[in-house]
Amino acid sequence: MHQHFTITTHSQWKQYIDAPSYFRGSIVSDNPIQAIYVTDSSGSTVRQLIQNGEQEAEVFLYLDHADHYIFHLVPQPEVRTCVTIALHAVPLKNDQYLSPNHTIISPLLFRTAQRIAQHDAIAETTFWTLMDKRGTPLIEESDGNNTIVTFLYQGDTSTQNVLVLGAPYDGQVQLAQIPNSNIWFKSYEIPNSSRFSYRIAVNVPQLADNNWTEQYLAAFSTIKVDPKNHQPQFNHGDALFGSASTLTLAQAPSDSTIEEHRSPKGSVKELQYYSQQLNNTRTVHLYQPHTKYPLDASSPLLILFDGSEYLSKVPTPVILDNLIAEGRIPPMRAVFIDTPSPKLRAQELTPNTAFANFLATEFKPWLCESLNIRPDAKNTILSGSSFGGLASLYIAYKYPEQFGKVLSQSGSFWWAPQTSPQAVTKPEHWFADIIVQEPTQPIDIYMNAGLFEIKPKSYEILETNRKLVSALKTRGYRVTFEEVACGHDYFSWRVTLAHGLTALFNHPQYQT
Repeated sequence: MHQHFTITTHSQWKQYIDAPSYFRGSIVSDNPIQAIYVTDSSGSTVRQLIQNGEQEAEVFLYLDHADHYIFHLVPQPEVRTCVTIALHAVPLKNDQYLSPNHTIISPLLFRTAQRIAQHDAIAETTFWTLMDKRGTPLIEESDGNNTIVTFLYQGDTSTQNVLVLGAPYDGQVQLAQIPNSNIWFKSYEIPNSSRFSYRIAVNVPQLADNNWTEQYLAAFSTIKVDPKNHQPQFNHGDALFGSASTLTLAQAPSDSTIEEHRSPKGSVKELQYYSQQLNNTRTVHLYQPHTKYPLDASSPLLILFDGSEYLSKVPTPVILDNLIAEGRIPPMRAVFIDTPSPKLRAQELTPNTAFANFLATEFKPWLCESLNIRPDAKNTILSGSSFGGLASLYIAYKYPEQFGKVLSQSGSFWWAPQTSPQAVTKPEHWFADIIVQEPTQPIDIYMNAGLFEIKPKSYEILETNRKLVSALKTRGYRVTFEEVACGHDYFSWRVTLAHGLTALFNHPQYQT
């Protein structure tokens, strides 16, 4: 399916689907859109495909039964908008059932499975009644340092497979069905200090082609929260990924810095910045602390990549308000910088000479001139997570005279350039190898990585961060490295951001 629309009012596009079908594709618009969503013949919304205010989106759409579907396109009021929707059907396996062979290490689940095998008629009902009361995942004691955590899902006759996204150590994992029951499960033994968010995907379309990446992405077509989880949800209102369920164990680091403590509130204002060098426009937000904490021209400047995420998923202004009020960091300005579009993120935030040069020779000088400030390198911090963590260290390494502090969260240091079109493999520790070979730069660094960030091997975070930290320390860099019982997850990063800021400004306690 490839549809092109020019719309000024609500438009519809009807499509009959004669069998369960999975569609991949994209939406591109020349203006922000209010909504694009799909309803079935009963009028129920099946899927929202784009968020209000967005202009482009990837599509992961699973229509699990034959029906007449309607695609609804809603532009901004009185705005003539050109929208292109490109969708293609992905072939599916004939058999969609998937249940791996997992060992039951949960004592309660083991006893329940025994009762089911013995044809105890009330075993399942008793188990689910308890889970409804206690909430899931099932949490049970292990040894002094670890806890047994069991992900659970109560299936029905239509359940073909169940996937957990954000599972410790695995990233994504298929749950197993206990024979002759509606219990789907997977257990882990994890540190008592664990904190992470996760989602469940039920009846993920199983693709006919053996394409690992596309099969991984297919989970986003049926993603949802854990229906029996009683802990607070995270990341409300995101159309693609949805809200997330959370798990915080008893010894997890405190998240008190993300809560409003009646600290004097700073201000945030939005700016649009056009780059002469890159020939594009991006959204920028500026945080300044409450006037109770006066700033001067040399006060620290924090620059955060993926700025919108650090204003929503990570309540950075609240964190800064609290840390400044508690005297744990000096009063500082913060600038939240976004890429012009989602598809440019991987281009800008992986080692990119043009973007690094833009930040050092155009963007920071513009900030200094427009705000009448002059923070030196030691008072300028680059920060980000994943590709943003990689970009922070790479750009500071290239321009240490501009950026003297780095706060990297789960940096994607597995990344390496393709050495040639014929190359089959890439260097395993590309950035670490550069650090060892090149002169040491005057940069102070805080890095963290999750103990659960070990799969898939080609995008492995924990070991590549360890290797880089070892290389940095060998070359004499001052590095604080924290290994956290978490995954690749803003739910944890919103806690460890405070750790990084206090560590970089030499405060002994960054455990909040």
